[in-house]
Amino acid sequence: MSEKLERIAIVSSDRCKPKKCRQECKKSCPVVRMGKLCIEVTSKDRIAYISEELCIGCGICVKKCPFDAIQIINLPKNLEKETVHRFGANAFKLHRLPTPRPGQVLGLVGTNGIGKSTALKVLAAKLK
Repeated sequence: MSEKLERIAIVSSDRCKPKKCRQECKKSCPVVRMGKLCIEVTSKDRIAYISEELCIGCGICVKKCPFDAIQIINLPKNLEKETVHRFGANAFKLHRLPTPRPGQVLGLVGTNGIGKSTALKVLAAKLK
C-alpha cells in the first residue's frame, strides 16, 4: 500500500538572503508566473515566504536559489493532523512524539533532521 506524500518547501533562515539576490526563486516559480502569490519577499522580510497552500512542490526554486536556501521535502499526508510542534512558516514540523515507558530505556535513533532533539525538548517541557 503506497502512502500519499505532500511536498512542502522549507526555507533556511540561515541561508536565505533576499536583499543579496535577484529573487530568482520568485521569478522562476510557475505558480507565481500564473499570477498567484506563491513566493513572497517584501523589503522588510528576513527570508522568503513560500505558501504551503499554493506551492506545487516542483523544485524549480530549489535549483534557482543562489544560496541553496530552499529544499523540498516529502511528508506523509496522514501526519498533517498530528503536528506537535512547529518553529514557524516554511520551517520544521514535528509529527508525533515518542512514548516513554516507566522502567525502560528510551533512545532516539534516526537520521539527522527528523526531530529527535525537538521531541526530547517537547517531552521535557522546554518547548511548547
